[in-house]
Amino acid sequence: MAPDRTIVECDWLYLPEIVKSGKDPTSSVELFHRVHQQDFNACERCQPGMSSKVYAHDGVLVPSEHHIGVFHGWVTAQVGDVVPEH
Repeated sequence: MAPDRTIVECDWLYLPEIVKSGKDPTSSVELFHRVHQQDFNACERCQPGMSSKVYAHDGVLVPSEHHIGVFHGWVTAQVGDVVPEH
């Protein structure tokens, strides 16, 4: 949303046959929640530096994360620079 403000929303989507089977997804949701929480905590530690001019042109990615830049470019090409209304 801004260099100092991020909103994270996660949805858990399961195939209809998984839902119909009655299988309890709690353990998988808890695992992914734990992993995501660790990622979010890492992002929060990086957030203060996001106002740096280094991030002015899509940020800085290490070579092993080049796919993130490609994905960001694809999303921007599909939807444009959309600013959420909040």
